[in-house]
Amino acid sequence: MTLKELLQLLREAILNDRTDRASGSSDYLWTDATLVTYINEAQRKFAAQGLVLRDGTTDEVTKITLVEGQAGYIVHDSVLAVISAKMATQDADLSRVGHSALAAYRAPTDNWIDPATFQGLPAGPTVAYSTDEGLQSYDNDGLSQITLRVHPVPAAAQAGAVLRLRVVRKPLDQLVPTQLSARPEIPEDYHIEMLDWAAYLALRIVDDDAGAPRRAADFKATFEENVRKARIEVMRKLFAPIDWGFGRNGFSWSN
Repeated sequence: MTLKELLQLLREAILNDRTDRASGSSDYLWTDATLVTYINEAQRKFAAQGLVLRDGTTDEVTKITLVEGQAGYIVHDSVLAVISAKMATQDADLSRVGHSALAAYRAPTDNWIDPATFQGLPAGPTVAYSTDEGLQSYDNDGLSQITLRVHPVPAAAQAGAVLRLRVVRKPLDQLVPTQLSARPEIPEDYHIEMLDWAAYLALRIVDDDAGAPRRAADFKATFEENVRKARIEVMRKLFAPIDWGFGRNGFSWSN
């Protein structure tokens, strides 16, 4: 939906903001600029908590250029999580190493890399990556920037090589009242659902003309439930079966 359509829906169908409900110089209780501010915050919050905005093509977000001898790279501040990473010249994804496994040992398999060996690897081609695992809890979308580390440290021959990421991120651009044909970045399936948070922001202040705290609380509860359902749907789509088997990672046939 376009910003013009969202504004009209929010003002007329959700907030019931009519010209005969306000007196004075303004015909409405809320200006377009105020409602657009609320819509921007609603989109940001839906993306941050619902994890619905994925990106694998935007250069400023998904492209990392390797530097000789540099293991750590700060990911774009819009990124909430790194789904996968691969060298731009290769088809296969790099192996991902969880922070908690860096000092662990598991019996190797054909498609598994022992992270315990990374500390002793000489500089060379990138074979794996890890992040600082800084994802926020469900109720807290305040997230510091993610640090991505490559293993091993790039050698001189890898300087300038490009690492491509697939990420979950927040919106990059703000909607503005002067560009009513613009569309939110999150998928259109969630455009109407995010307006519940915009309505909550508009009604959260007690105002006999605008509404009551109960209406604001209802919109807040509906938004949070929609976010919960969206997050479950997204996590199901991102799910990949894990590789497991008997006789490894703590299970042994030996006496």
